[in-house]
Amino acid sequence: MTWATSSDVATYTGITVTDAQVDQAQAVVELFVDTTEVASTVGLISQKNLRLLKMAVAYQAAWITQHPDWATNMDTTNVSQDQVSATWAHANAGVLAPLAKRCIDRVSWRRIRPLRVRPAYGSAFPPRRMNIISAVMDDNDPRWQGSGPA
Repeated sequence: MTWATSSDVATYTGITVTDAQVDQAQAVVELFVDTTEVASTVGLISQKNLRLLKMAVAYQAAWITQHPDWATNMDTTNVSQDQVSATWAHANAGVLAPLAKRCIDRVSWRRIRPLRVRPAYGSAFPPRRMNIISAVMDDNDPRWQGSGPA
């Protein structure tokens, strides 16, 4: 069972695909999102993420129909032929559909989250700086504590 069906591909893209192409697209998307359909079957993936995964599989399946050599592409960063050159937009542009990449980048576990650092000891402000002018005064600062038995 895949996240999308051939009728989903037709709905999202207007392109007719086979079930085999949907299965191929599912395999590619699973590789990039680092999870499987089993995780969604047991309820570990949210509805929002399932919607994004369905669209990613649909877009990838449609893209596969227009790129029959997708599984045998060479991994390059620059292509030049007959005075025409191209550079991939991202490292996997030769195997991953642009709209599928956009959906994959938006699933919750692939996003960058800000790190929230709590203040030490419940203080709302960071500790005062040590003496940066004199190392001797810094060493004699009473805020220093020993790390072992005195």
